Amino acid sequence: MKSNMIPAAIIATTVVLAAMLIPALAKAAPVTEDATIQVAVVSTGDLNLSSDEGMSTLKARISGAVNRVCGTSTGTISLEERIAINACRAKARTAALAAVRTHSDQMLAQR
Repeated sequence: MKSNMIPAAIIATTVVLAAMLIPALAKAAPVTEDATIQVAVVSTGDLNLSSDEGMSTLKARISGAVNRVCGTSTGTISLEERIAINACRAKARTAALAAVRTHSDQMLAQR
């Protein structure tokens, strides 16, 4: 009997989450060549990404990585910093989930 479940190790070993941060998040200006690139690696090899539980765990890991890469918009910060952090978080989360979908689609196409 062939299983419809794709092992997590085949779907993705890791998802790399990268986001462009404005240096020191001082101003919400366009990103330049001087921008810092922050990267977090999110492990997925131990997850069954075809299950709701596996996807829930992955999303929690991505959220943690987004926090590490972009920071949080809590505490006493300027409006510009809050906008930059929120933009970074949205971009990083979207990129990470897109990477998971793309890799999953590639693995399904190879079957």
